[in-house]
Amino acid sequence: MATIRLEGLSVFGHHGARPYEKEAGQRLEVDLELEPMDARAESSDRLPDAVDYDHLYRTVREVVEQRSFHLLEALAATTAETILSRFEVRRVRVRIAKQNLGWTTGGRAIIEVVRERG
Repeated sequence: MATIRLEGLSVFGHHGARPYEKEAGQRLEVDLELEPMDARAESSDRLPDAVDYDHLYRTVREVVEQRSFHLLEALAATTAETILSRFEVRRVRVRIAKQNLGWTTGGRAIIEVVRERG
């Protein structure tokens, strides 16, 4: 069965444990990996049988841009749970990277969560 990956989704949100992070906001990079419930799209070649990438992207933007979290862990978990509730997928992996950490050495924080249908 196919695996769906959307990588490098650049979204802007107001998240962080420190007030200045929430006030200024920041650009985050989101990667998704999904396993569909079945392989219908592979044989039908019809969008109604597939996971709609545009709808998926809008869902990510909705969670990241319209909500605010202290921790990236909570943001990633909520994003994964929202995707699992709205799409016919058995498993979703959400990876969120944050670049601006304020460290003189650079670097980035990356949080990854996986959610599956029980």
